Amino acid sequence: MLQRIMFFFSFIMFAVALQADPGYRYEVDLNHVLNDRVKVTLAVPDLNRNTLKFQLPKIIPGTYTEYNFGRLVHGFTAEDENGQSLFVTHPDVNTWIIKQAKKLKTITYWVDDTYDLTEGKAVAGMSGTNIEEGRHFLLNGHGFFGYFDKFYDLPIQIDVVRPNDFYGSSAYPDVEVIGNRDRYHAPNYAYVVDMPMMYCRPDTATVRIGKTVVLISVYSPNGLVESSFLQQAYSRLLKSQAAYLGGQLPVDRYAFLMYFMAEQLPIGTGALEHNYSSVYCLPEMDQSVLAPFLVNIAAHEFFHILTPLQLHSEEIHHFDFNDPNMSRHLWLYEGVTEYFAHNNQVYSGMISKEEFLKRMGDKIQDSKTRYSDNLPFTKLSEGCLGRYANEYGNVYQKGALIAMCLDLELINWSGGEYRLVNLVSDLTKRFGPHKPFQDKSLIQEIVALTDKKIGDFFTWYVTGDRPLDYAYFFNLAGVAYSPPSDTFVYGLGDVQLGIDQETGHLVVNGIYQLNEFGRALGYKDGDELISVQGQPMPATAFGPYFKGIFAQIKEGERFEVTVLRKEGGLAREVQLAAPIKRIRRVLTPELTYRNQTVDRQDMIRKVWLNQV
Repeated sequence: MLQRIMFFFSFIMFAVALQADPGYRYEVDLNHVLNDRVKVTLAVPDLNRNTLKFQLPKIIPGTYTEYNFGRLVHGFTAEDENGQSLFVTHPDVNTWIIKQAKKLKTITYWVDDTYDLTEGKAVAGMSGTNIEEGRHFLLNGHGFFGYFDKFYDLPIQIDVVRPNDFYGSSAYPDVEVIGNRDRYHAPNYAYVVDMPMMYCRPDTATVRIGKTVVLISVYSPNGLVESSFLQQAYSRLLKSQAAYLGGQLPVDRYAFLMYFMAEQLPIGTGALEHNYSSVYCLPEMDQSVLAPFLVNIAAHEFFHILTPLQLHSEEIHHFDFNDPNMSRHLWLYEGVTEYFAHNNQVYSGMISKEEFLKRMGDKIQDSKTRYSDNLPFTKLSEGCLGRYANEYGNVYQKGALIAMCLDLELINWSGGEYRLVNLVSDLTKRFGPHKPFQDKSLIQEIVALTDKKIGDFFTWYVTGDRPLDYAYFFNLAGVAYSPPSDTFVYGLGDVQLGIDQETGHLVVNGIYQLNEFGRALGYKDGDELISVQGQPMPATAFGPYFKGIFAQIKEGERFEVTVLRKEGGLAREVQLAAPIKRIRRVLTPELTYRNQTVDRQDMIRKVWLNQV
């Protein structure tokens, strides 16, 4: 019990009324796993409806991808108080309609996990669910629990029955421990989706930054990554972020839930932010090698405590899990967050000013190579689920560059008295976590806080189609900018590849950034590369191997990649083919700090980087 209080933080529980009237009452039993599935039971509150629609989400915040979590559910039954089955229809993958619902007392179903999905769209590991009996369970709420349409805001009680030697990590502030049963309380369904839980044998550490307590929970099957190591790495990062935000972090608690894969799975890797936590799914390797990457990704996810936790639109605040309207402002949610993650590191001395410029230059190269440079960012945001889905990755590239240029413009306009972090702070005071802004009026609110000149920035570069004028913005801080030149190259289609730790083979672990050629080939996450152009993949020296292949091919000829693809529990060789197409590649721009600058440039650089 003392350990539970230590690691789950001793916060005041929700109001007694919430405890007395839990609304939905869920139970999930981790001690009984059948065919890699666990049973979920729901004691249904009295909703006084003849017909009820029960749903699991199609999409969740932060992913901008339709995953359809209802496909994880099997053996769905609805029963009355005598255990008699009620009539249920299943009109679509995420929906069950229950007739005679006034008699409904209990719903039961079995849930599969996403890590072992062999059919349909793969779910990125950090957004998915994992069921490894006796080892590890990742309970992202959207993959286990549903809600009744029109009864979205009822309180929810969740009982997790766990193995005796397992520990549950999360950012929930009030957890009752009853033997091997952990009881969680949530005010509504959105809170459940926002509060992932991870169960395994404990490897945890805590960091205290002012009034904020941060939990670090690690599952590393071979012990290559330890929470005590991350505790040291994250302590410096979190202290620097608190200083960047004025001395305090805007949350009282936070949890890093970190799953490291011992073997390559057919899922994307990375991290997913939540208001009080973030989930990581990454390959297991030596922690000293992983450290710089882990700091970068944690910096980004943690800064999401600003947006969208503190500052967001009505579309985020009233998110529809099955028919969402997308906000126009991904430049704010993802772009500003990504920029702060890097600017904070140079500002605090964690990286050099040269490294910071290199990172921004890499983003310019990637943005101009992979994505449309004259697509208005508000249009990209609104259409990221459909028409502009292939442009979504630009939120981390040009989105961050928009934030950088806006920061420089604000510093210049204010004479060094006001910058982007101040703007976000003032917007948060104007709105806040419980008061969303109207999507189409945000820019007007920003102009009211600043100046018409800042409004012109948005008109030209965010709602308009004008490419960012990098030479102008960098020159404000005395940085010389030489535009990148273009070239045309052969490649594999911008597919993301990783190395299977068991076999040493190259494996596809990301297809969201595929270019036109890569999409024509038809890669799938988890594909293991067997040969390219009939030449077997080597065990090492991949660079010379691909260089030799690309030296022999010609545009328009047939290009073939043979992969080993696992589907339906079986593995088979699949030949991918498409006409060879050279892809435009933008070289990295030259960015250098000028030695001779004027006083205003020195001032702007000092405010921007905390360095001259």
